[in-house]
Amino acid sequence: MALQADAENAMRLVTYGKNNCPQCREWLLAPDWSEYLNDRCVRHTWSCDACGYGFETAVFFAAAE
Repeated sequence: MALQADAENAMRLVTYGKNNCPQCREWLLAPDWSEYLNDRCVRHTWSCDACGYGFETAVFFAAAE
């Protein structure tokens, strides 16, 4: 059962195909800038090389158990 849980966790960490430009859908490798806001939140700024669109995202982590 532990092996299955580890595989499920690994699948959630895969970001390929999830970092796409909302304007043109081009794949983005990494954010231009990342900013630690607090223990549970990191903000990323992105810009697309293909179309020049810029945007921000925020990642919220679950509270530690």
